[in-house]
Amino acid sequence: MQKSFSHNRQVQRTKSWIFDSLMLLMDEKPYDSITVSDIAKKAGVARPTFYRNFDDKDEVVLQYLNNSFGTDNDDKQNNIILLFDHKYLIKHQKNLKKILSTASIENRIYRELQNYAVSLTDRYKKLLSAEDYLICRYKICYQITGSLRIIFDWFVNNMPMPVDKIISMLNAMNIPKTVQYRNIPGVVVKLKN
Repeated sequence: MQKSFSHNRQVQRTKSWIFDSLMLLMDEKPYDSITVSDIAKKAGVARPTFYRNFDDKDEVVLQYLNNSFGTDNDDKQNNIILLFDHKYLIKHQKNLKKILSTASIENRIYRELQNYAVSLTDRYKKLLSAEDYLICRYKICYQITGSLRIIFDWFVNNMPMPVDKIISMLNAMNIPKTVQYRNIPGVVVKLKN
């Protein structure tokens, strides 16, 4: 048990070095010009170590963004809660803005978001009729990807309104449950504590 915990801590440390190295390299050159070799060298790890942890440099960014967002369930209200850690996202604000303005990674982020939203609906597949399941899938995809798109826009444009106001606005914009679709979950955006 102790060895596993120690190994896990080393993996997290290595991933952190790789991410930090990517951020440092972005101060020197554009994201598209940075290679895996550049990142590995800067992190002080071998290329095989990089590839043991990530498939490519885009995945380094996706992992960071994944740490900024999460989901939880509110079973009493039948909601999916989208958790947003704005402090974690802001920590590397300058470089993440550069990344989010890079078309190739931005497109990959939205593809991953779409896949993530679809995966959240899988647990409802057996609970709903075929038609309601499709409505659930589309509703969750629409609400999660739309909410995250607004959060990214807010972030890239220097957070022009307080974070609690953006969260309140997103929740007001999300599609409410109607009597017809009361079994279909809603999405509620909350800040991570």
